[in-house]
Amino acid sequence: MPEQLQPAGQQLDASYPAPPDYFTLFTDANMTSLASTDTGAAQADSELKFLVPPPPPSSGTYSVFGRTWQVHDRMPTLAEQNIPQLYSEGPIDRITELKRLNHLILFEFLDLVDVLIKDPSQFGARTERIRDIFVNAHHLINEYRGHQAKETLKSMLQQQIESKRASAKATLDKCRELEAVVVQLRQEAAAAAAANSCVLDKGKGVDGATALHASSEERNVPRPDSSLDLQSTIVAAGHQGIMDAVLDTC
Repeated sequence: MPEQLQPAGQQLDASYPAPPDYFTLFTDANMTSLASTDTGAAQADSELKFLVPPPPPSSGTYSVFGRTWQVHDRMPTLAEQNIPQLYSEGPIDRITELKRLNHLILFEFLDLVDVLIKDPSQFGARTERIRDIFVNAHHLINEYRGHQAKETLKSMLQQQIESKRASAKATLDKCRELEAVVVQLRQEAAAAAAANSCVLDKGKGVDGATALHASSEERNVPRPDSSLDLQSTIVAAGHQGIMDAVLDTC
């Protein structure tokens, strides 16, 4: 049988704890009954009381996976841990005390080596003494945890502020570049519009000269050669107009 194969005193532990016995009470019928029952009546019922979540603890301690935890997270004192306090009460210079405890650990270690050489049966008291010194040193170090957490949070917030400022500066620089591009495009558009206006004006001048030539041809005025200037053309057109007026009066 499997039980016979296990050595005496050895037990098999599951990776996860077994569910509580009252998990079988979470049936559909009980859940429906709980939904239609107030909390006070449900807590009085022998089956429904296990379905009502208990209130969270507000003080004291609680146990999880065999370990006891404080409801309000705080560092236990040395007296609560049954450890003798090796430094004075009240305000102290922790750096000085940590250095003193460090030197004391070295001294106790050398004393332990001497005891192991001369009387090994007395090593137990020396190891307990060294353990107490280490616990005191760690207790002093752990008192810095709150200050360390505040400084770490301060550093993280400062890094976030600097990162956001850098992002904002990069955004502003890019906006300035875009504004410069927009100004340049506006200038180019204005120059292009002015150039188009000049072209249109020149086109209107060419159309006027063409109409003048057409009027001259209708009046049998010889079309000026390209070598003649505009003044000769106007004079010829004027003479032809005078001749037409004389003929009309006759």
